[in-house]
Amino acid sequence: MLGLSKEDLSLLSAIETGMKTHEWVPTFVVSELSGLPDPKVQFRLGQLFEKKLVEREKMHYLGYRIDFAAYDLLALSDFVKQEKLSAFGEKIGVGKESVVYEALGAGRLAVKFHRQGRSSFKHIRRLRDHLDGRPRIPWLYAAALAARREFAVMETLYPTVSVPRPVARSRHALAMELVEGPALNRITLSDPENELELILAEVATALKLGIIHADLSEFNIIIDDCGPRIIDWPQAVDAGHPHARELLERDLANVLRFFERKYRIEMPLDRALQIVKKTEPAQVQEKETEQETEKGMEQGALRS
Repeated sequence: MLGLSKEDLSLLSAIETGMKTHEWVPTFVVSELSGLPDPKVQFRLGQLFEKKLVEREKMHYLGYRIDFAAYDLLALSDFVKQEKLSAFGEKIGVGKESVVYEALGAGRLAVKFHRQGRSSFKHIRRLRDHLDGRPRIPWLYAAALAARREFAVMETLYPTVSVPRPVARSRHALAMELVEGPALNRITLSDPENELELILAEVATALKLGIIHADLSEFNIIIDDCGPRIIDWPQAVDAGHPHARELLERDLANVLRFFERKYRIEMPLDRALQIVKKTEPAQVQEKETEQETEKGMEQGALRS
């Protein structure tokens, strides 16, 4: 891995740990956490700095921190130790908050590195109040949190819902089955009405399992030989979320708008909701009924 030794990886890991309590980790802390003598730490950190795998700042002391390049390497090293990854390939996708590479393990895999936070300082400021005991560099924490959430959701959904098979997670990275095929926006469907029905069925099944995608569009629906596969779940919410209905409606509206624009297929949102919510979890239905009852009681009280 870029000619890195076990000691180099140990130093990167030590800096990662030190960042929980230091914005810039002093060399003596790196030495303590890695178990390496200070002269060796300083020499190897100099080499890692030349390779642009660590950043350093000299204020009252010389301190170090890692960024995504080193974080990627630590995650990949972890996948190799877990024997989930045997080869790492080319970049195959770049999103607003992630980058995806092809890899080999038990079959062809995709490795997705989350990048949440680094490009969004507003997001960083929002997170900063919730970082007690967490890394002092909020974009690393935000990315790891997103990966943990997405992996948990995929484990809940697979294989009942057509999502990539989750394989492993480390830090901000996910290893998953490689789904081959174009995104919905890059293909002309031979039977768009049937494909729309299949997509709504997937949304309905996910809802039955208590999950709403919350960021669904033609860009994260892949069409392969088996039909639609839904990807990119880091923003997913539980069906009991206070804004669950609003997010579900937004997902459906995005999909319906695409099919209307490209294929002139018109389906009212109410109709799509009716199709999807036939399999809605009982507890969500009960919650909505309670809310409607409470609303009716409040209106009655106002009238009286």
